[in-house]
Amino acid sequence: MITINVLYWNIKNNVNVVPLLSQLCKENSINVLILSETKGIDPEYIVRKLNDNDENYSAELPMPGNRTYLFHSLKGKIVKVKDGKFYSAFKIIDSSSLMLLISLHLPSRLYKSDDDIGHEASLVRRDIEKLEEEFQTNRTMVVGDFNLNPFPKPMVASYGFNAIMCKETALKLTRTVDREPYKYFFNPMWSLHGNLENQVLGSYYHHKSPVSYVWNMFDQVIIRPSLIELFDFNELEILHKINETSILKSSGRPNDNDFSDHLPLKFKIKVEENLI
Repeated sequence: MITINVLYWNIKNNVNVVPLLSQLCKENSINVLILSETKGIDPEYIVRKLNDNDENYSAELPMPGNRTYLFHSLKGKIVKVKDGKFYSAFKIIDSSSLMLLISLHLPSRLYKSDDDIGHEASLVRRDIEKLEEEFQTNRTMVVGDFNLNPFPKPMVASYGFNAIMCKETALKLTRTVDREPYKYFFNPMWSLHGNLENQVLGSYYHHKSPVSYVWNMFDQVIIRPSLIELFDFNELEILHKINETSILKSSGRPNDNDFSDHLPLKFKIKVEENLI
Protein backbone atom coordinates (compact mmCIF):
# COMPACT_ATOMS: atom_id res chain seq x y z
CA MET A 1 0.00 0.00 0.00
CA ILE A 2 1.01 3.62 -0.62
CA THR A 3 -0.86 6.82 0.10
CA ILE A 4 -2.57 9.60 -1.78
CA ASN A 5 -1.81 12.87 0.00
CA VAL A 6 -4.63 15.37 -0.46
CA LEU A 7 -4.63 19.06 0.38
CA TYR A 8 -7.67 21.34 0.14
CA TRP A 9 -7.53 25.12 0.52
CA ASN A 10 -10.02 27.93 -0.04
CA ILE A 11 -7.54 30.64 -1.07
CA LYS A 12 -10.00 33.56 -1.11
CA ASN A 13 -9.16 34.58 -4.69
CA ASN A 14 -5.69 35.63 -3.53
CA VAL A 15 -3.23 35.24 -6.42
CA ASN A 16 -0.34 35.96 -4.03
CA VAL A 17 -0.90 32.55 -2.43
CA VAL A 18 -0.17 30.70 -5.67
CA PRO A 19 3.67 30.94 -5.57
CA LEU A 20 3.58 29.36 -2.10
CA LEU A 21 1.64 26.28 -3.20
CA SER A 22 4.70 24.50 -4.57
CA GLN A 23 6.48 24.67 -1.21
CA LEU A 24 3.30 23.73 0.66
CA CYS A 25 2.80 20.66 -1.52
CA LYS A 26 6.47 19.66 -1.42
CA GLU A 27 6.82 19.70 2.36
CA ASN A 28 3.58 17.73 2.79
CA SER A 29 4.22 15.33 -0.14
CA ILE A 30 0.93 16.37 -1.69
CA ASN A 31 -0.05 14.66 -4.94
CA VAL A 32 -3.66 15.89 -5.09
CA LEU A 33 -4.31 19.61 -4.55
CA ILE A 34 -7.85 21.01 -4.52
CA LEU A 35 -8.46 24.77 -4.47
CA SER A 36 -11.57 26.89 -4.27
CA GLU A 37 -12.17 30.63 -4.62
CA THR A 38 -9.72 31.02 -7.48
CA LYS A 39 -11.58 33.77 -9.31
CA GLY A 40 -9.36 35.60 -11.77
CA ILE A 41 -6.48 33.11 -11.36
CA ASP A 42 -5.45 31.20 -14.48
CA PRO A 43 -5.24 27.44 -13.76
CA GLU A 44 -2.21 27.23 -16.03
CA TYR A 45 -0.42 29.77 -13.85
CA ILE A 46 -1.13 27.56 -10.84
CA VAL A 47 0.29 24.55 -12.73
CA ARG A 48 3.45 26.46 -13.65
CA LYS A 49 4.05 27.51 -10.05
CA LEU A 50 3.33 24.00 -8.73
CA ASN A 51 6.00 22.69 -11.08
CA ASP A 52 8.67 25.13 -9.88
CA ASN A 53 10.26 22.23 -7.99
CA ASP A 54 10.42 20.02 -11.09
CA GLU A 55 7.19 18.25 -10.16
CA ASN A 56 4.67 17.00 -12.70
CA TYR A 57 1.32 18.47 -11.73
CA SER A 58 -1.52 18.95 -14.16
CA ALA A 59 -4.99 20.44 -13.91
CA GLU A 60 -7.83 17.97 -14.23
CA LEU A 61 -10.15 19.62 -16.78
CA PRO A 62 -10.91 22.88 -14.97
CA MET A 63 -13.83 24.66 -16.61
CA PRO A 64 -14.97 28.27 -16.17
CA GLY A 65 -17.44 28.44 -13.33
CA ASN A 66 -16.13 25.37 -11.50
CA ARG A 67 -16.47 25.74 -7.73
CA THR A 68 -13.21 23.83 -7.21
CA TYR A 69 -10.07 23.13 -9.24
CA LEU A 70 -8.12 19.89 -8.85
CA PHE A 71 -4.40 19.55 -9.62
CA HIS A 72 -2.49 16.28 -9.31
CA SER A 73 0.68 14.42 -10.17
CA LEU A 74 -1.02 11.02 -10.63
CA LYS A 75 -0.93 10.98 -14.41
CA GLY A 76 -3.75 8.95 -15.91
CA LYS A 77 -5.09 7.84 -12.54
CA ILE A 78 -7.60 10.62 -11.81
CA VAL A 79 -10.38 11.39 -14.25
CA LYS A 80 -13.18 13.92 -13.89
CA VAL A 81 -16.57 12.29 -14.37
CA LYS A 82 -19.02 15.09 -13.59
CA ASP A 83 -19.38 18.76 -12.74
CA GLY A 84 -22.34 19.71 -10.57
CA LYS A 85 -23.52 23.12 -9.50
CA PHE A 86 -21.42 23.12 -6.34
CA TYR A 87 -19.07 20.17 -6.83
CA SER A 88 -16.90 18.18 -9.20
CA ALA A 89 -16.62 14.38 -9.15
CA PHE A 90 -13.49 12.38 -10.01
CA LYS A 91 -12.73 8.70 -10.18
CA ILE A 92 -9.43 7.43 -8.81
CA ILE A 93 -8.44 4.11 -10.31
CA ASP A 94 -6.42 1.47 -8.45
CA SER A 95 -6.01 -2.27 -8.90
CA SER A 96 -8.87 -3.38 -6.66
CA SER A 97 -11.72 -0.97 -7.39
CA LEU A 98 -12.08 2.69 -8.12
CA MET A 99 -12.62 5.43 -5.58
CA LEU A 100 -14.78 8.49 -6.04
CA LEU A 101 -13.44 11.85 -4.94
CA ILE A 102 -15.97 14.66 -4.65
CA SER A 103 -14.57 18.18 -4.33
CA LEU A 104 -17.12 20.75 -3.29
CA HIS A 105 -17.71 24.31 -2.22
CA LEU A 106 -21.24 24.79 -0.94
CA PRO A 107 -22.94 28.23 -1.00
CA SER A 108 -21.52 31.05 1.09
CA ARG A 109 -22.99 31.75 4.52
CA LEU A 110 -22.91 35.44 3.61
CA TYR A 111 -25.88 34.90 1.33
CA LYS A 112 -27.49 31.62 2.39
CA SER A 113 -28.92 30.18 5.60
CA ASP A 114 -28.18 26.73 7.00
CA ASP A 115 -31.49 25.58 5.51
CA ASP A 116 -30.51 26.88 2.07
CA ILE A 117 -27.11 25.21 2.28
CA GLY A 118 -28.82 22.08 3.58
CA HIS A 119 -31.05 21.93 0.51
CA GLU A 120 -28.00 21.98 -1.75
CA ALA A 121 -26.26 19.42 0.48
CA SER A 122 -29.17 17.00 0.05
CA LEU A 123 -29.00 17.39 -3.74
CA VAL A 124 -25.24 16.71 -3.70
CA ARG A 125 -25.81 13.63 -1.55
CA ARG A 126 -28.34 12.29 -4.07
CA ASP A 127 -25.92 12.89 -6.93
CA ILE A 128 -23.18 11.07 -5.04
CA GLU A 129 -25.41 8.05 -4.58
CA LYS A 130 -26.22 8.04 -8.31
CA LEU A 131 -22.50 8.14 -9.12
CA GLU A 132 -21.81 5.32 -6.66
CA GLU A 133 -24.47 3.24 -8.38
CA GLU A 134 -23.13 4.11 -11.83
CA PHE A 135 -19.55 3.18 -10.95
CA GLN A 136 -20.46 0.33 -8.60
CA THR A 137 -18.46 1.61 -5.65
CA ASN A 138 -18.97 2.73 -2.07
CA ARG A 139 -15.39 3.98 -1.74
CA THR A 140 -16.23 7.69 -1.75
CA MET A 141 -14.65 10.69 -0.05
CA VAL A 142 -16.00 14.24 -0.10
CA VAL A 143 -13.69 17.17 0.60
CA GLY A 144 -14.03 20.93 0.47
CA ASP A 145 -15.64 23.98 2.01
CA PHE A 146 -19.02 22.79 3.26
CA ASN A 147 -19.78 26.19 4.82
CA LEU A 148 -21.13 24.07 7.66
CA ASN A 149 -19.61 22.84 10.89
CA PRO A 150 -19.62 19.07 11.51
CA PHE A 151 -22.74 19.23 13.69
CA PRO A 152 -25.62 21.15 11.94
CA LYS A 153 -28.58 19.21 10.58
CA PRO A 154 -27.45 19.19 6.91
CA MET A 155 -24.28 17.36 7.95
CA VAL A 156 -25.76 14.80 10.36
CA ALA A 157 -29.37 14.35 9.23
CA SER A 158 -30.38 11.31 7.20
CA TYR A 159 -31.67 13.61 4.45
CA GLY A 160 -28.32 15.44 4.39
CA PHE A 161 -24.88 13.89 4.35
CA ASN A 162 -25.66 11.54 7.26
CA ALA A 163 -22.04 12.10 8.37
CA ILE A 164 -21.41 10.96 11.93
CA MET A 165 -18.53 10.96 14.41
CA CYS A 166 -18.82 7.35 15.60
CA LYS A 167 -16.79 4.82 13.59
CA GLU A 168 -18.52 1.80 15.10
CA THR A 169 -21.94 3.12 14.10
CA ALA A 170 -20.76 4.18 10.64
CA LEU A 171 -19.44 0.66 10.04
CA LYS A 172 -23.05 -0.54 10.18
CA LEU A 173 -23.18 1.17 6.74
CA THR A 174 -26.79 2.42 6.84
CA ARG A 175 -29.56 3.47 9.17
CA THR A 176 -33.27 3.27 8.55
CA VAL A 177 -35.48 6.31 9.02
CA ASP A 178 -39.20 6.06 8.26
CA ARG A 179 -38.52 2.67 6.65
CA GLU A 180 -35.99 4.17 4.22
CA PRO A 181 -32.29 3.18 4.37
CA TYR A 182 -29.70 5.97 4.38
CA LYS A 183 -26.00 5.35 3.84
CA TYR A 184 -23.55 6.72 6.38
CA PHE A 185 -20.56 8.92 5.89
CA PHE A 186 -17.98 8.97 8.65
CA ASN A 187 -16.72 12.44 9.63
CA PRO A 188 -13.23 12.49 11.18
CA MET A 189 -13.23 16.30 11.53
CA TRP A 190 -14.86 16.12 14.97
CA SER A 191 -11.45 15.07 16.33
CA LEU A 192 -9.90 18.39 15.24
CA HIS A 193 -12.66 20.90 15.98
CA GLY A 194 -11.91 22.56 19.29
CA ASN A 195 -9.01 20.21 20.08
CA LEU A 196 -6.93 22.16 22.60
CA GLU A 197 -3.82 20.12 21.79
CA ASN A 198 -3.67 21.72 18.33
CA GLN A 199 -2.29 25.10 17.32
CA VAL A 200 -5.64 26.03 15.76
CA LEU A 201 -9.15 24.96 16.79
CA GLY A 202 -10.77 25.03 13.37
CA SER A 203 -10.26 26.08 9.77
CA TYR A 204 -12.13 29.40 9.85
CA TYR A 205 -12.39 32.09 12.54
CA HIS A 206 -15.53 34.20 12.93
CA HIS A 207 -16.63 35.96 16.11
CA LYS A 208 -19.01 38.72 15.01
CA SER A 209 -22.45 37.07 15.10
CA PRO A 210 -24.66 37.01 18.21
CA VAL A 211 -24.32 33.21 18.17
CA SER A 212 -20.62 32.46 17.73
CA TYR A 213 -18.58 29.27 17.86
CA VAL A 214 -15.46 31.45 17.36
CA TRP A 215 -13.56 28.70 15.51
CA ASN A 216 -15.49 26.89 12.77
CA MET A 217 -14.63 23.72 10.87
CA PHE A 218 -16.13 24.56 7.48
CA ASP A 219 -13.34 22.80 5.58
CA GLN A 220 -13.86 19.08 5.95
CA VAL A 221 -13.39 15.60 4.54
CA ILE A 222 -16.01 12.90 5.04
CA ILE A 223 -15.62 9.28 3.94
CA ARG A 224 -17.74 6.22 3.37
CA PRO A 225 -17.24 3.50 6.01
CA SER A 226 -15.45 1.30 3.45
CA LEU A 227 -12.55 3.80 3.52
CA ILE A 228 -12.12 3.95 7.30
CA GLU A 229 -9.41 1.27 7.32
CA LEU A 230 -7.56 3.07 4.51
CA PHE A 231 -7.68 6.54 6.09
CA ASP A 232 -4.62 7.70 8.06
CA PHE A 233 -6.17 9.50 11.01
CA ASN A 234 -2.76 10.52 12.36
CA GLU A 235 -2.14 12.61 9.23
CA LEU A 236 -5.43 14.52 9.29
CA GLU A 237 -4.46 18.12 9.99
CA ILE A 238 -5.43 21.77 9.64
CA LEU A 239 -2.19 23.48 8.59
CA HIS A 240 -1.10 26.82 10.00
CA LYS A 241 2.29 27.36 8.37
CA ILE A 242 4.14 26.94 5.09
CA ASN A 243 7.67 25.80 5.81
CA GLU A 244 8.50 28.06 8.74
CA THR A 245 6.20 30.88 7.62
CA SER A 246 3.07 31.21 9.73
CA ILE A 247 -0.17 31.84 7.85
CA LEU A 248 -1.70 33.16 11.06
CA LYS A 249 -1.80 36.67 12.45
CA SER A 250 -0.05 37.42 15.73
CA SER A 251 -3.47 36.92 17.33
CA GLY A 252 -3.46 33.29 16.19
CA ARG A 253 -6.26 33.84 13.66
CA PRO A 254 -5.97 33.13 9.92
CA ASN A 255 -4.02 35.88 8.14
CA ASP A 256 -6.68 36.85 5.61
CA ASN A 257 -4.67 39.87 4.41
CA ASP A 258 -1.61 37.99 3.17
CA PHE A 259 -3.03 34.50 2.69
CA SER A 260 -6.68 33.49 3.22
CA ASP A 261 -9.43 33.58 5.82
CA HIS A 262 -9.46 29.76 5.60
CA LEU A 263 -6.68 27.39 6.62
CA PRO A 264 -5.60 24.41 4.50
CA LEU A 265 -6.77 20.87 5.26
CA LYS A 266 -4.59 17.86 4.51
CA PHE A 267 -5.15 14.11 4.82
CA LYS A 268 -3.80 10.79 3.58
CA ILE A 269 -5.58 7.73 2.28
CA LYS A 270 -4.05 4.39 1.30
CA VAL A 271 -4.35 2.93 -2.18
CA GLU A 272 -2.99 -0.09 -4.00
CA GLU A 273 0.73 0.20 -4.69
CA ASN A 274 0.48 0.17 -8.47
CA LEU A 275 -1.66 3.33 -8.53
CA ILE A 276 1.32 5.66 -8.92
